[in-house]
Amino acid sequence: MAKKRKSNRPNRPGPKPAATTPTPAVIPVVPEPMMATQGPVREPVFWFGFEVTWTKLVVARFAIFALLAIDAFLAIRHAPRYGAGDFNVGQLGFLGDLGPGRIGYGVGQLALTYLFAMIACGVATRVLVPLGAAIYAWLYFGSQLDSYQHHYLVALILVIASLVPWQRPAGSDPAAPVRTWAVRLLLVQLAIVYLWAAISKLDGAWLDGSTLAKQMTGKVGALITSTIGMKVAALLVIGVELALAATVWSRRTWRIALPLGLVFHASIAATGLEIGLFAFLMLGFYVLVVPDRIWVALLRGIHAPLDRLAAPSWIAWGIGFVAAIGIARFVRVEHAFVVAIAASAVPLVVAIHALVRGRGPAAFVGLAHVLAIALWLLLDRTSDVAVDYYRFWGGSQRRLGNPEVAERAYRRLVAIAPDEEVGHYQLGRILLQQNRGDEGLAELHAAQHLEPMRARAYIAEARYLQQQGKTAEAIEKAKQATYAEPANPDARTLLDSLSAPGGARPPADDSE
Repeated sequence: MAKKRKSNRPNRPGPKPAATTPTPAVIPVVPEPMMATQGPVREPVFWFGFEVTWTKLVVARFAIFALLAIDAFLAIRHAPRYGAGDFNVGQLGFLGDLGPGRIGYGVGQLALTYLFAMIACGVATRVLVPLGAAIYAWLYFGSQLDSYQHHYLVALILVIASLVPWQRPAGSDPAAPVRTWAVRLLLVQLAIVYLWAAISKLDGAWLDGSTLAKQMTGKVGALITSTIGMKVAALLVIGVELALAATVWSRRTWRIALPLGLVFHASIAATGLEIGLFAFLMLGFYVLVVPDRIWVALLRGIHAPLDRLAAPSWIAWGIGFVAAIGIARFVRVEHAFVVAIAASAVPLVVAIHALVRGRGPAAFVGLAHVLAIALWLLLDRTSDVAVDYYRFWGGSQRRLGNPEVAERAYRRLVAIAPDEEVGHYQLGRILLQQNRGDEGLAELHAAQHLEPMRARAYIAEARYLQQQGKTAEAIEKAKQATYAEPANPDARTLLDSLSAPGGARPPADDSE
């Protein structure tokens, strides 16, 4: 084997490998121990951690503001009382000169009906709720004519409602929670109302049942009297109000407050107490007490149609914008058409705002606009609001010595309700007082035809005929009055005085 050849080159050291720099050790920063007295930062769950599902908010918004809209329209009948005789006393001294008159009150309630209906449909709630609260406060704080305590409560609730996020978050699931301290405040406010209501009843007149006996009439009063008695019922009312004050604000006690409150306010509504729709409004607030899961289960598919209604649509907006004004022409309440034109500014501003943001107005804006005006028409035709409005207006002006204004009111009453005897009768009397005999007698004859079993139109005609020297004809009409109402003392007195020498005395003035 060949030997391996030995190299004559000297051994030279090769390049040394680069020195490796040691990685410094990472020293963790250990926070200083928290002082025991500092404690963890906790969120104020009671107020700012309170949550409800947006489904519940949608239902509550619709129920509460729809009831407020109806109540506002029904209140229009009281408008002629406001400012009558240029007299007003404000709830606060400095508001005496700011109180609404007949026109202001009527227009204000029409506006509230419209605004509340739009809010119920979810249109521009951040703007319309505060606006509605301001108008409502002006109407009821500006005058003491309607001084029911529930007006103060509703005004306060509207202020709180201005802070509630009533509109659905975009794309939210029906069970999505919405954090709102204002809803918690609404519930606490209801608890305060119940507590004060119970405290205010701690006097002898209530505790012995006498006050309740005056309020509970009809079948409900008879039922209470024949069972537990008014005294026991009065004590139960205090007990229920205290129980609701302790339970309505807490989610854990809603299972107690819900059935108790519903039965309590339904019972009040059944008594027919003249406090507007307040009992029904309180029932509407109990939407907030119903457990969220119930509304979510009942309205699981509501998000789909709401998404479609929220889609931009100039066609739906335009149809609603025009149709609403057309509907307003058929509303019989004074100034309705003018207010409808002014209210059109709401969908118009919403459309401009949407256009600035590069999109069209939502379809539900036009739909809500036409529904709000249609609500005027529906309530007008299904209630006596318009009839009462013109009747009260004519009556107040007649008593204040303004026959020209009273005639205008009664002529309007006859035009919108030709089948109502009262308009023809009162208009006939005014015309006869102005020596417009043919017109006045024609109106009295219409009243006699509409209510042949009522004596007053016959009495008015008999008195006029006697003044004209037509005694025989006057006696005949007086006899017809006694035939219509045999027990009417005015008819009998008039007939006796006409039949006797010396003429007739004027009959008692019917101020209806």
